[in-house]
Amino acid sequence: MASPVTARIIPDDVAAARKLVQTTDFFALSYLMLCNLAYAKEDNGQQAVQQIMQLLPNLPVPQGTVKGQWSLSWGPQVTNDNSNLMYGAEFSDSASGLPVFAAVVIRGTDTEAKPSGVLTQLIEDLDAADQVPFPADQPASKIAQGTKLGLDVLTKFSDPAKGTVDRYVNDFVQRNPATPVVVTGHSLGGCQTTVMALFLSEKLPAGTSIVPNSFAAPTAGNPDFIQLYERTFPFCPRWFNPMDLVPMAFAGLDGIKQLWDQCRRPAPEAVKIAIDVLEGLLKIHGAQYAQQSAGNSRMLASQCQPPTALMATTVPMDQIVAEIQASFRGLTAKAPVPIPNLSLHVDTFGGLVDWVKELLFQHLILTGYWNAVAASPGVAQIRNPFVQAAGAGGNR
Repeated sequence: MASPVTARIIPDDVAAARKLVQTTDFFALSYLMLCNLAYAKEDNGQQAVQQIMQLLPNLPVPQGTVKGQWSLSWGPQVTNDNSNLMYGAEFSDSASGLPVFAAVVIRGTDTEAKPSGVLTQLIEDLDAADQVPFPADQPASKIAQGTKLGLDVLTKFSDPAKGTVDRYVNDFVQRNPATPVVVTGHSLGGCQTTVMALFLSEKLPAGTSIVPNSFAAPTAGNPDFIQLYERTFPFCPRWFNPMDLVPMAFAGLDGIKQLWDQCRRPAPEAVKIAIDVLEGLLKIHGAQYAQQSAGNSRMLASQCQPPTALMATTVPMDQIVAEIQASFRGLTAKAPVPIPNLSLHVDTFGGLVDWVKELLFQHLILTGYWNAVAASPGVAQIRNPFVQAAGAGGNR
């Protein structure tokens, strides 16, 4: 572990910027930008690492505090199958060289190279019906077994020069006392944000300011977990688009059935069956889930997918639909009894293509989240560095 450095005089503007991190939404769009960067080259893990290393130092910075700059400080680390990726970044004051904050950025699923991934992983990989205690010394606090397995993968990542992520963050805090540590992620990365933040809170010195910011995240655990999380992190914004189905898992599943009726995207019968099966499994196993309180939730303005919007993916739609159909059929094999209408025939998938298009539009950062976060009160504006990838969605 690194030895504490001699205390330095903190310029007023750096101290003020650090305070903004810990108490306001000023840097929220910056965190979302870091989340989107984590989706670089999803079809090739090593290329993703190289792209992040190349692009991060040149990302735009918010105006109004310090004249800042980004640097890569840990990783990126990625699994062999490219299903999980994590990196560390620091935002520093150019004049003094002092960091304003460090960020641990988590990508939990692929939504571009394999857009069905978010749905298939919610259905298959989270093991939502099976819950395990987390943290270990809090038996009433429980999270999905799959979420815990994902955390185990992330915490075993090791940067060749800086070790595991908790060792890196510990060294950062020792060198930079009173500097906040942000944990952020989108989608299943947002789910992992909540458990990673609690994991780090047990590894870091008492009094370390950890600031979780999740985007589009399904809930990780039961009401006791959420209560522990919010007690540990009084400021822990949860950003969500109310027309995005992912944050409705697994607290609020039934609302998915009517989610896009106003957009003339009724849920196909297969989706309704899948929801019934998931709800039945949770009930049988006694698994409960809860989302964060209203005070820590940032509900974004939403809109139906415009007719002119382009698909934010190059994967053929028939491939995406086929993968989702396979996931639904696999789910019905686990169905408890009695759950009606379990047979998934061709007719039950009617309208699935349009429904999936709405799913992608509402969930992806460049269509469902960027503009909405940018329009939120108190959020500092930055240039969208990914605008060319956003197509005609109007992301500016």
